[in-house]
Amino acid sequence: MELYIAGGVGEHGRNCFYLQNGEDAILVDCGLMAGSDDPQPRLTENQIRKLKAVFLTHSHADHTGALPWLLRQGYTGPIISTTPTLQQLPFIVQNAVALEQVAPRNEKCNGITWGLSGHCEGSVWLKLDWDGKAILFSGDYTEQSAVYPCDVLRNQVADLAVLDCAYGHDSTLWNDSVTAAAAAVENLLEKTPIVFLPVPKYGRGLDLLLQIRRRLPYVPLYGDAHFCKQTEIALVDGKWYKPLPQRILRSVRPDAAENEGVVFLSDPQLRGAVGERAKELLEQGAMGIMTGTPDAGSFSSALLAEKKMEFWRYPVHLNETQCRALAEKNDFSQVLRYHSPNFASPPQNHHQMIGMEVL
Repeated sequence: MELYIAGGVGEHGRNCFYLQNGEDAILVDCGLMAGSDDPQPRLTENQIRKLKAVFLTHSHADHTGALPWLLRQGYTGPIISTTPTLQQLPFIVQNAVALEQVAPRNEKCNGITWGLSGHCEGSVWLKLDWDGKAILFSGDYTEQSAVYPCDVLRNQVADLAVLDCAYGHDSTLWNDSVTAAAAAVENLLEKTPIVFLPVPKYGRGLDLLLQIRRRLPYVPLYGDAHFCKQTEIALVDGKWYKPLPQRILRSVRPDAAENEGVVFLSDPQLRGAVGERAKELLEQGAMGIMTGTPDAGSFSSALLAEKKMEFWRYPVHLNETQCRALAEKNDFSQVLRYHSPNFASPPQNHHQMIGMEVL
C-alpha cells in the first residue's frame, strides 16, 4: 500500500491524500490552494480512474474545494462524509454517502473508524484499515473548542498518522492566543464604535462569540443572516454541538444598516456580498479583526495590508508542540505533519507507508 501526497504537506491548503493498494485507490480530502496559479491537487488521469471512494474530513474549501474539478475529470464514485459536511458543501454532488451510515461513530466497521475532531460542525478524524495496514488522518483537529465535540485521539494504533500541524513552529499557548484575540476586540472598540470579524461559515465563529461575550458582557453583538442561522442551529442540535449557553447565543442580533458593537461576517476572505457589507462598515469607521489565514489576493489580505484590519489568531488547529504531544498519546509507527509550510513534503511526493519520515 502506498500513500501519494497530492497536496497539503509543505504548504497551507490543497489538502489531498491518495491511498493506493494495487489497482484500487481512495482519496481523503480534495482541497484547493486558494490564490494559486496551480490550485488543484496533483492527481493524474490514471490515478483518478482507479479511485473507488472519496472521504471528506470536513467542508472547508482547502479540503473540498477541488471536488467539482475531480468530478469534471470523470470521478463518479461515492463521496463519503458526515451529514453536516455534505449539507455544507456549496455545490451539489452525486453519490453522497453519510459516513454515519457506513460506520458508527467511534466503532470500527468495514475497516473504518471515525470520531469528531472539534474543528467545526461535522468535522472528523478518520482511521482506515486496509490490507493489514492502518492509516489515521486527524483532519483539522482541536480538543479545545467550547462549541464542537472532539472524540479525543488516545491509544490509537496506526502504521502511519497524518496529523494536523497547521500552526507549525508557532509555540503560543492556546489560552494566550484566545485571550489576545478577545482583548484585541475590546481594545479596538475603544478606538472605533464598530468591529467586524470575518469568520468561516462553519467553524470558529461561534467559539469567538462565546469568548467575546464573556469578556464584553454588555457590548451589542450582530451577525449576518448565515451567522444568526448557525446560532439557531447550535441552540437545538445536541449531536454535532456541545451544550451551549442559550443566553449568549440568543444575544446575537441580525446585522442592520447602522450598528455599534461587534459584527460577525460569514466569510473570512470577505468575498461577494460579505465583502460589500465590510465596505459599508468601513465607511462607518469600522475596523476588522482577522482570526484565521487570509488567502493570497483576497479582500481580507488587502485590508490587512492597508491596516484596516488587524490579525489576531484564534486557534483551531495544532502547532508542532501539540502535534508531537498528540502523537505521544497514541501508538503511531510513523507521523506525517500536514497543513503547514514549516514542514517540507518528502521527496517526490510518493511513498511506501513503511519507511516514511517519523516525527
